[in-house]
Amino acid sequence: MLKPLLLSGLLSVSVCSAWAQAPGTTLASETFKQRLRAQYLQNDTAQALINLYGRRQAGGASWILGATLAAVRMATAGGNTVNAGNGVVIQEEGPSPAVAFLVATPIMAYGVGKMVHYSNGKLDQLLASYAAGQPLPRNVRRKLKPRFFDQPIIPYKPVKVTSAN
Repeated sequence: MLKPLLLSGLLSVSVCSAWAQAPGTTLASETFKQRLRAQYLQNDTAQALINLYGRRQAGGASWILGATLAAVRMATAGGNTVNAGNGVVIQEEGPSPAVAFLVATPIMAYGVGKMVHYSNGKLDQLLASYAAGQPLPRNVRRKLKPRFFDQPIIPYKPVKVTSAN
């Protein structure tokens, strides 16, 4: 059971890493944020909002990934055998996959909640209302810290990729 799971995980990691390194492949969220960065190039508050939403989306993804890996580890954990002495052997089984899923569900839900709350659609709406002259909501103003403004604003310029052949 454990060997096919590990082999399929290794295969998926290698396929995903090869796909990510392929030239010309960009995620839709990357091109969306690049378009927003180019649109609001001279506005430091808009750039800070893009940084804030990007960090929070990445945080949500890391909560989901961490919970998933913990659940898989719990589900595949084998039991252990303890020798209690006098010829008595106690064998304990690992947690069932249902228990691992129940433990990981609230953590995954928190990550999904962060990704939904800080989605690209909400970022676009917030930037559009800010560009129209409306003030930022109080909860967003509280979350904008100096570290989001400190990141340099670099205009995005696409680079033509040529193969080495």
